[in-house]
Amino acid sequence: MKAFADEFRTHVTTQPAGTLGYLDPEYYNTSQLSEKSDVYSFGVVLLELVTGQPPAVPVSDAESVHVALWVRRRLSEGDIASVADPRMGGAYDVNSVWKVAELGLRCKEQPSRERPAMTDIVAELRESLQLEVSYAMGYYSSSVSTSAIDLSTASAGLQSDEKPSDRLGQKAALELQQQHVDSESSATVGPAPR
Repeated sequence: MKAFADEFRTHVTTQPAGTLGYLDPEYYNTSQLSEKSDVYSFGVVLLELVTGQPPAVPVSDAESVHVALWVRRRLSEGDIASVADPRMGGAYDVNSVWKVAELGLRCKEQPSRERPAMTDIVAELRESLQLEVSYAMGYYSSSVSTSAIDLSTASAGLQSDEKPSDRLGQKAALELQQQHVDSESSATVGPAPR
């Protein structure tokens, strides 16, 4: 996106350029770039992260559909497990994954004025992260003694706007994960490395 010189400019007219699948159709049709064009592209990235699928999902040897259409069809069946990246091995909070998938779809709304603002997206992602932390605490506490680590620090940074250098909560969660991996070295936890 291009930075605007003042608050009165709402878009910039440019020749359409970008990667297919991520490119806002409204921008492609009008050549008007706006902050909502970035929201569209970010929505595609969210859907990729949740599904593990590329922007063009192959449905047969000769046909592919956009990841948003693929997700929308599967969500209409009410089965989040068919949407979630199978490499996560079911180790996720269902509500969190559902929330992120729906958020990704809302980022692609037409017309673009129906798309959420990035501040709203960040707030919703923070809520999803809190659900995941709660899920992870319950998952790990059932198999690892939590007396060595204060689990409340894992979500402490989520309650306030922490600085990037304040990673105490993340460190505690990583230590907890490492203990679990060490105790069950044959079990795979979380998504597989890409």
